[in-house]
Amino acid sequence: MTSFKVLIVGGGVAGPAAAYWLSRIPGTQITLIERSSQMRASGQQIDLRATGIDIIKKMGIEPVVRAACCHEPGTQMIDVHGQVKAFFPAAKHGAARQSLTSEYEIMRGDLVKILYKLTEDCSNVKHLYNTMLESFTQDDESKPDGKVHVTLSDGRKEDYDLVLAADGTGSKTRKIMLGPDAPDPRRRTGGYVAYFSIRSQPGDSDRLTLCWLPGPRMARCFMTRKDCPELLRIYMIIGQRDAAIDAALQSGDLSALKKAIADIYEGGAWQTKRFMDALLHAPEADDLYCTPFEEVSLPSGSWSKGRVVLLGDAAHSGTANGYGTSWGLIGPYLLAGELANYTKKRTTSPCAPHLSFKPRSNTRRCFGPWLLQVMEGVTGPSRCSRPERHSVLLF
Repeated sequence: MTSFKVLIVGGGVAGPAAAYWLSRIPGTQITLIERSSQMRASGQQIDLRATGIDIIKKMGIEPVVRAACCHEPGTQMIDVHGQVKAFFPAAKHGAARQSLTSEYEIMRGDLVKILYKLTEDCSNVKHLYNTMLESFTQDDESKPDGKVHVTLSDGRKEDYDLVLAADGTGSKTRKIMLGPDAPDPRRRTGGYVAYFSIRSQPGDSDRLTLCWLPGPRMARCFMTRKDCPELLRIYMIIGQRDAAIDAALQSGDLSALKKAIADIYEGGAWQTKRFMDALLHAPEADDLYCTPFEEVSLPSGSWSKGRVVLLGDAAHSGTANGYGTSWGLIGPYLLAGELANYTKKRTTSPCAPHLSFKPRSNTRRCFGPWLLQVMEGVTGPSRCSRPERHSVLLF
């Protein structure tokens, strides 16, 4: 095969990972498009677990990732007075017992930079910023040399042998692939998760700290993390839908979003006043990000259609499952392996890469239920953990 052109849509985690693995296949020419004007090196702390760690070792970047990791010794649960009630040590790679803290905690932007660096000097990989996929059509699957005919946001029209959609939970590529009459595969599973930054103070813990706040309106929770000395990251879990938050998200009004969240947390204990004052008035809090709890659940066999394949959150997002980043690394590795076999055999089946990738859709979501219990307020140590599944130290 002299040339195999691949378009990757999305420059988060799955997109650059796919670019790396595909660049190793002889004859591939890869174009990665990203709608932002530059590399999206923003975002909060994420973690790698299980097979995701094995993948970064195969990529040869484990030492670099480890060097960039945040120091977080574990997760502590506190009451509304700030008293520690339980502690979950950071989960080591390969351990059966998991906690909210992984051995590999890293800022999203740092991981994205590491992944991009793998292909920045590759002659067969091209990165295009400020570019989106507008539309596409594709030839019939039975045509061995068929193409995907793509129109980009700058008006260019290109033909590709394969299109990989790594453009997130709200994937436009997925919507086009499924068709205008297909139901939206996104499903709301609760309220919202939000985060912002504030200036740190002496006494702020370097542990992930979780505090459940009972209240009359809805379930509320704070989590704090400290990835650098200057800043404290505030994560908020809001247990139910709220009309004011939905309206602010729809309009993009940051001030309205801040006020809606502050109203929900009004009267909360622990450090609620400090956090909400900072949210409303501190410039550091302008990095506020809020998204609904939702998951992408596609029927069996729907991860691809013809020569278009979904990866990462576009295929199997789950806001609270704890494995999103790892899945964003695993999918590209598996798909690239199948594509390598496909190009070697020069099979006439255009859907060959899908055959061995499809069964991985049953990946076990063992961490999600525990986190969802926490989100719903089941934070008593005797209920949110079982000794055979989680290591917990009680005080």
